[in-house]
Amino acid sequence: MSANIVWYAVKRCAGQAGINNLAPHDLRRTCARLCHGSGGELEQIQFLLGHASVQTTERYVGCKQKLQDAVNDRLGISVASDAA
Repeated sequence: MSANIVWYAVKRCAGQAGINNLAPHDLRRTCARLCHGSGGELEQIQFLLGHASVQTTERYVGCKQKLQDAVNDRLGISVASDAA
């Protein structure tokens, strides 16, 4: 299946549904946001979409990783420094 066939199918179906200006890429972005909203991890969505960089996926879902609330901070492990 070529990109042109997908483009034509999306445009035709969108037109039948009364949706103007819908492109296949809009559906990718919607899929990413729905997955994220359902609790999908950024890395899972990154793999699904085939992105090389998680930053690209962040732009798709409209979020940033919450580094101030990192998951490893919830482990209760502390690394003490012996520098004195």
